[in-house]
Amino acid sequence: MKKKEINGKDFFTIFRHGAMEVIRNKEHLNRINVFPVADGDTGNNLALTLNSVLSYTKVVDSFSDTVNSMAEASIYGARGNSGVIFAQYISGIAIASEGKEKMSLKDFIEAVKKAAEGIYDSLSAPVEGTMLTVMKGWAYYLSNHRERFQHVEDLFLQSIDEANIMLQNTPEQLAILKEHNVVDSGAKGFVYYLEGIIKYFKGEVLEDVGDHFEVAFETADIEQSHGNLNYRFCTECLIKGNPDKDSIKAAINDLGDSIIVAGSTTLKHVHIHTNDVSAFFKKVAPFGVLERPKVEDMVLQEQLKGKQKKVAILTDSIGDFPLNLREKYDIHVLPVNLFVGENHYLDKLTVDPYEFYETIKHSPIYPNSSQPNDFQVKQKLDFLKDHYKSVIAVMVSKQLSGTYESVRKYGDKLKENGYPIEVIDSRLNSAAQGLLVVRLGEALSDGADLEELVKITEEWIPRTEIYVALDTFANSLKSGRVPKVVGQIGTLFKLRPIISLDKEGKGTAFSIALTRKALMNKIKKMMAEKHNEKPVIEYSVVFSKDRKDAENFAKELQDIVGKPPKYLTEVSSVTALHVGEGAIAVGLVR
Repeated sequence: MKKKEINGKDFFTIFRHGAMEVIRNKEHLNRINVFPVADGDTGNNLALTLNSVLSYTKVVDSFSDTVNSMAEASIYGARGNSGVIFAQYISGIAIASEGKEKMSLKDFIEAVKKAAEGIYDSLSAPVEGTMLTVMKGWAYYLSNHRERFQHVEDLFLQSIDEANIMLQNTPEQLAILKEHNVVDSGAKGFVYYLEGIIKYFKGEVLEDVGDHFEVAFETADIEQSHGNLNYRFCTECLIKGNPDKDSIKAAINDLGDSIIVAGSTTLKHVHIHTNDVSAFFKKVAPFGVLERPKVEDMVLQEQLKGKQKKVAILTDSIGDFPLNLREKYDIHVLPVNLFVGENHYLDKLTVDPYEFYETIKHSPIYPNSSQPNDFQVKQKLDFLKDHYKSVIAVMVSKQLSGTYESVRKYGDKLKENGYPIEVIDSRLNSAAQGLLVVRLGEALSDGADLEELVKITEEWIPRTEIYVALDTFANSLKSGRVPKVVGQIGTLFKLRPIISLDKEGKGTAFSIALTRKALMNKIKKMMAEKHNEKPVIEYSVVFSKDRKDAENFAKELQDIVGKPPKYLTEVSSVTALHVGEGAIAVGLVR
């Protein structure tokens, strides 16, 4: 490319080669990732971000139009610290080149300089010795030596050595890098990007993204501890509208660290490491429409780094069981999507359950839910595939949600490629689904393998039941879970139903009552009859909002069954949409 100017197609071509080099080396970037936390995902995050640009950019002759499209694709697809920083870098180039059909060398150098400087403004606490340092240093080198460059390729070929020197100096600027004898992973990713562009100028054939080759470079020997994790959850979302960057940073500044607010005037990608995910989403919601929420457990990522365990148990967030059992038995949860108006949330992750009841009451548009999309399913299963030798996925009844089919579809692809995975329709939900999943966790803890876990599900599913006492028909009517006429009559006459699931996992009416006392007495009577007929070996109680009432009910069931429930916990927010406040459910196995 012996050119003195560069248009949109030219820039996307060289960008593509740079991105491909990063993607090919993502595993190495994961291995040397120690800052800001040693969660081993810098390579993955950069790869996902850059793949979004490669997949969704509209490439045209105009430099400005192409880079604006790249910026939008990067903001939508950005993942993690490194991904959001790279997205902001692309957005900075787009802002600096606004209206330009072509860029002279002088224009391009000025654009990358402004882009690098703009990254510092997007972070709440910029740290030197990272990707920021190399991006800025490289841009300043270009600016200070611009007279040397006659053509576009000169700019890259004559600056790569300086970029590598800056990279090798990162351990002197950041103590944790020196401690582990590595360079910064994000900075190395940016140098890979420059090296990929240079390979293009040298005429090297572009390899497939899937190809991987080893590089002669140091690998971090990282002790598996949580000592440097002040905050547990890597949390992100998009905000559409006209959100002010500084106002967003100020609003969330007390919730964590690694805060980045990147993007354009009308679209911001917000990133934070925090321990209070629901508080973060509550604080950013007023700034615009929330899209693409993402929450990753960095403690879990660190625990699994470099390991491959035997079997992963996966369920969805509709299965109700306590967090302590989830952590005790290493159970993974795929969150169902929640929508409040246009705002997108993740069930059991980004919503405070008690505040959600107020949202249900006061939202002008009744909230709704949807199954995890294909990207969410793929991301979850790929993560498990990388860290477990096999997976058993036990999902909510396919009669109630499309979640099972979504997971089964991608699971079949993994199975075709030789990966052992079993995706099972539990034909259950809520407390009953939770009981089954916890039983699998116990069996796995006792040494069960994939085949034995599948056998347990086959044995337990037909023996497991659920009965849900609703305080009102109103929420089921609004959410569409009961026929309109039935819901209207039930609401009008203030009927209180008991609902259950049949053997196929379909919702079915069990009984109705006029008073709550009569309703609960019916469930207790049913429980006693079933226990006398065939002993209840395990049961659980779940509730919507009123814990005290649920605890009293559990004590009454204990008198009937002769033992306390396996657990008592709050229902998922998705379930709360359909059952409303004051609902109590019992799941049981006989």
